[in-house]
Amino acid sequence: MIRLFIFSLLAIVVSLWVTLSVGFPSDPGYLLIAFGEYTFETSLFALLVLILFIYLCVRLLLLILGWVNPMRLVAAGKEMSRRRRTRSNTLEGLHYFARGNWQSALKLLRKGLKDKDASVVNYLAAAYAAFEVGEKDEWKRLLELAEGAFPVSKSTINSLRAQLLYRSEQLEQCLAVLEQAKKTSLNDPTLMTLLKDVYFKLEEWSALESLLPTLEKNKVIASDEAGRIRKRLLMENLSRHYEKAVNGSDSEQAQLRKQWKKIPQLFQQDAEAVGYYSNLLLDLGDKEQAAKTIEHALEKCWDADLIRQYGAIDYDSHSRQLLVAEGWLKSRPADAELLLTLARLCMRGRLWGKAREYYEASIKIKPTVCALGELGRMLRQLGEMEASESCLRRYDEMVGGQLLNLPMPEKDRQTG
Repeated sequence: MIRLFIFSLLAIVVSLWVTLSVGFPSDPGYLLIAFGEYTFETSLFALLVLILFIYLCVRLLLLILGWVNPMRLVAAGKEMSRRRRTRSNTLEGLHYFARGNWQSALKLLRKGLKDKDASVVNYLAAAYAAFEVGEKDEWKRLLELAEGAFPVSKSTINSLRAQLLYRSEQLEQCLAVLEQAKKTSLNDPTLMTLLKDVYFKLEEWSALESLLPTLEKNKVIASDEAGRIRKRLLMENLSRHYEKAVNGSDSEQAQLRKQWKKIPQLFQQDAEAVGYYSNLLLDLGDKEQAAKTIEHALEKCWDADLIRQYGAIDYDSHSRQLLVAEGWLKSRPADAELLLTLARLCMRGRLWGKAREYYEASIKIKPTVCALGELGRMLRQLGEMEASESCLRRYDEMVGGQLLNLPMPEKDRQTG
């Protein structure tokens, strides 16, 4: 358009110069054209202006025809059609992806990969769909292609790769990917959560312990989960010391006890941790200390599981235990579990009459299968058959009450 304007301006200037040089306006010239009965007459200047006007109109017409070139319109239509097909493949594939139709999603998303404007989303979604349909090699190949085509999205690609490796139980490879990704995306919540889970499955306790402060600082895990992790780490640490103490000297056992004293009071009162440590001591033959560990925890924080364990295991100190437990009874006279524990301690001390009283008191408050069965067995040995049968009958009823109500064969029907 600019060139046309410049050319037109130049033509006008030249025309003016020509007309002026030949004597315009004193002699504008005269032109007569005759053809048969028709004549055309005009001045030379008017003829020049007319020719210039016609020329400009022709140039303008050619320019407009260039703009509306049919071939260009056809090419533009083909491009728009191709883009619509591209959007259709990708969008349709994502629709199937959202509905969980992995096979159809994979087929359409693969088609979308061939288009020039395919994004990393095509590769990631296609890789995930390939994983869901069980194409192990395919989803790995797609992620490799994605990493080559979109290097700036490497962290996102590695995140999906690690998740799929974890779900495939390829934990060692998953850990390698996560360790590499951790260098550039240390505070990524998804990465850290997955890293925590991998450490758990691989039992990488030292690495998990190092990661825990970061998990808490970035609020990736709640405080109660952090507490459970710390307790698990504590128990694994105790287990390592126990393994050394099994075939070691008394000094190794002393190290185990020292390690227990160093842990926070919160865990020294936790039923699961106390029970675990007590069992370790029991396996090492330190029954007295095992019992005292439970006693210390119960004095700080009462727990039904611990008092049950206190009476269920023979710590070879039943007389002392009986005195301690009867002290607890003063503040907990209606505790059925404590009464059952006292009955068992009396049984170990061969205090049959006292054991019977405690059994009956426990059953009166809360009848249990264990209390009824143990009392019935003792009474039978003492020769009190009627009382024994009464207890055992109630025992059978309680056990039977836990069974499903199913059709039974008739009594008089003989089986072949």
